[in-house]
Amino acid sequence: MNLNIFFRLFLLILISFFCKPATGEFGFAVTNDLGKDILEKEVSQITDYKMMREGVIFSPNDTIHYVYKFKWNLFDYNYSQKDEFYVALEKESLGFVEIELKKKFIEPDSYSLKDKFNRLDVGRYNLKVAYEGDVIDNIIFEVVPEEGYKVTEDVGNEPDEIIRYSK
Repeated sequence: MNLNIFFRLFLLILISFFCKPATGEFGFAVTNDLGKDILEKEVSQITDYKMMREGVIFSPNDTIHYVYKFKWNLFDYNYSQKDEFYVALEKESLGFVEIELKKKFIEPDSYSLKDKFNRLDVGRYNLKVAYEGDVIDNIIFEVVPEEGYKVTEDVGNEPDEIIRYSK
């Protein structure tokens, strides 16, 4: 009896291991499209992405190009070119709020998803990749002002309590 339970548990673990969706890695490239006409913007192709997960920061003037490259190995679920993925961009505002949602298909030559965002507002963003309603990966990045954030002076001596406790 115990052998039967052990076998079922082993089979369940094995199935869950082989059926999990493949994850990948995010890469980013930045262009500044100010002063370019529409044709120049569309013709230019980005081929060099910096693969990163931590400390991703952009400027509001940047056009942010991203790539989501799937890791492939023998044990991961292999997606096909016909599989529909959804890429959602959320902006933080009392929690993350979805501001853009796109249906994407895998590019066959690079086994990846690619797109871009133009001139995002200053704030914190969450970029999610979903397949069949399940988020398979996400990354959080920030868009900071051109001049950066100012470090305020010590407000410990400020007589106005609202100003002192709001900093």
